[in-house]
Amino acid sequence: MILEVRYENFRSMTKPTVFDLSAESICEFRDSVMKWNRNKTDEYRIVPLKLLYGQNSSGKSNLLLGLQILKDIISAGRVDIPFTVPYDELVNVNCKDQPISLGVSFIHEDRVIAYDVCFNEESVISEKLSVNRSVMFDRKGSKLNMAKTNKAVEYLDEQRIPSIEINEKQFKRYKGSDIFLTRGFKSLIAPTLAGMIQDYFEKRVFIAMEAGNALNHPLSVKNEKEVAAFLKKVNLNEPIDGSVPLATGTLRLIHFADKLYSAIKEGGVLVMDDLDIAMDPNRLIPLLSQLHDPKINKNETQLIFSTFNPVYLNKYFIRRDEITFVTKTKTGTSMKTLIEFANRENNYMRKYLKGEYDTIAPINYKALFKR
Repeated sequence: MILEVRYENFRSMTKPTVFDLSAESICEFRDSVMKWNRNKTDEYRIVPLKLLYGQNSSGKSNLLLGLQILKDIISAGRVDIPFTVPYDELVNVNCKDQPISLGVSFIHEDRVIAYDVCFNEESVISEKLSVNRSVMFDRKGSKLNMAKTNKAVEYLDEQRIPSIEINEKQFKRYKGSDIFLTRGFKSLIAPTLAGMIQDYFEKRVFIAMEAGNALNHPLSVKNEKEVAAFLKKVNLNEPIDGSVPLATGTLRLIHFADKLYSAIKEGGVLVMDDLDIAMDPNRLIPLLSQLHDPKINKNETQLIFSTFNPVYLNKYFIRRDEITFVTKTKTGTSMKTLIEFANRENNYMRKYLKGEYDTIAPINYKALFKR
């Protein structure tokens, strides 16, 4: 489960910005909140759904893209890689000479893991890893400090502990573009822990940034049985073997359902930009609602997506802390949840469309058509 994502100097986020997925103490869908605690000081409550609303260019996609870039870095083990978006387009336009900072905190296998990396186009500026509030290593440029406390050492592979000081001394030999997490830390000190982190991002974090991706490739379904049953349930008795051409909305619904079933099986995180383009919300909402059912979402899956469709602003479907409004100010992207604007009421949609949540500004179209 992802707790939060952190950004600085990344696209529209100039200043340190935190995308928070924690749950508030509110009454709606109370049983759907995912809970985790290791002790009284490490207690977390996380929402299974997170919807991003905002005007074009407000920064919704940037929030999701940051997680994609972080996943790419952890998977590759380097920062000098060809990202899906060129580095020059990732760094904030007003601070091109400053590095990008990205970080994430998540829960996996009874551990709260926090990882941050600061980098430019060619090298890592700083890097830090913590597990259950214990710093494992802190890197600044070519200097590396490994934690040697008993609390930190318990998360390392016992037979590798003697190599901690040796690795600190040899660290200057590493390439500046390599991240220590999946290089020296994984190979020489903590292969189990580092491997677990890398495996989490590669196998449990599913990200689809391009809305048209499902249409540009041959139909391929991993969860055929589940998707076929879902289509039948929503009265779409369409073959999923590619034998007949399918409507755009049907293709996207199949693509989404397949990814969601994969995430539910793995207990992963599904991140989708512009999730519901061309899809019928009457078919989509019942599928999304399954994440609020702890009997179905027993592996504690999360779904994070951006949308323009106000149909989800309904107290019978969503928790107020599962809605985040994204706006772009003079200082960059900012975020507020629905809970900061509204008490529990019948019609959030009406106020949203009237511009009362600081997300969309009412437009007087009559002025455009005056003669």
